[in-house]
Amino acid sequence: MEVSHSVKERTIAENSLVILLQGLRGRVTTVDLRDETTATGRVTNVDAFMNVRLAEVTFTDRQGAVSHLDELFVTGRNVRYVHIPDEVDIRATIEQQLQAIHRVRYFGGRDKGRKEFPRAKHK
Repeated sequence: MEVSHSVKERTIAENSLVILLQGLRGRVTTVDLRDETTATGRVTNVDAFMNVRLAEVTFTDRQGAVSHLDELFVTGRNVRYVHIPDEVDIRATIEQQLQAIHRVRYFGGRDKGRKEFPRAKHK
């Protein structure tokens, strides 16, 4: 499970449902796009801005023509809907993703190592 190293991306993901999509990494799902096309493939990456990278893609345009692609990158603003597979436990997936974010955020344990958000020193 890959977690972004960017504080901004982790914060966005932690406070939105994009972490559910990040939990779909490695699963096959369908992404409906705003231009009425669909892409079905294995999710390889989702960032905090809902940009989705799919592999082994079956792409269907609005006329119904089917194309097979090795990879497809979809920008977040073009995503209309992401189909969550039936076998995915939504609650468990979100909890796993939050734990992964918190492991990165609080690396080194409590009161050990560098903090992501250092406290101001008292004078």
